[in-house]
Amino acid sequence: MSAIALHRTEDRVSLVRPAIDGTRRWRSLIVASALIFPVVFYLMLLGVLMVQYGHLPNYLTPYNWIANALHIIGSTRSIADMAPIILDEWLIETGYINYDYGHGVAEWSMSIVPHRLAIVALAGALVGLNVALLLDQPMTGTFSRQVMQMGRFGLLTGAGALCASVTNATVFSVVHCATPSWVGSLAVLGFDSYSVFALEPYGPLICAFGFAALALSAILLARDSRAAAKPSTLRHQTEAASC
Repeated sequence: MSAIALHRTEDRVSLVRPAIDGTRRWRSLIVASALIFPVVFYLMLLGVLMVQYGHLPNYLTPYNWIANALHIIGSTRSIADMAPIILDEWLIETGYINYDYGHGVAEWSMSIVPHRLAIVALAGALVGLNVALLLDQPMTGTFSRQVMQMGRFGLLTGAGALCASVTNATVFSVVHCATPSWVGSLAVLGFDSYSVFALEPYGPLICAFGFAALALSAILLARDSRAAAKPSTLRHQTEAASC
């Protein structure tokens, strides 16, 4: 192996090592973030719905997702058809039903879908990893550099968590949307109907952007840790050489 290739390999290893060390030291924080982040996100979304429409939820319906998935597997021949049907199965649904119209009409509802819940939990784990890497940062450099690092962390982590989570919310509003989708949450936040339906096809792309922002934030924090560790390494090497 040439010296250049060896140097590049060492750089990659030294960049990954801070993330691995941070994951080991702060694994409890990362796991807790993966578990708590979805709970906080759905509770905040539910709170926004209640404030927006002025009604507390008056029903909560749990679904036997495992039994429904097994039924779909047993009754659907095509695997290509089976997968999307299972992915659309709900785990929990809550909302507000207005009983002024016969048997009642759901004015708004929020459902939790297992695979979307898992994606939000993964976003939470990446947020926890970023926090762990930030906590592992040595207090070196100028004050302005530290402020810039904190600002970059806040921007990338905040934007990434928002994009990855909002695009996996499933909200229904009788005013804006005919079927539950992630853009229902945008309607609740005040987006007009034209913008909502224009953004709907770009949900997967926005979600991918969110995860890319979270990954980029972790990479930059790991790079900062490597850069901060280099001066001490060089100092130790110089002291050993002088002896």
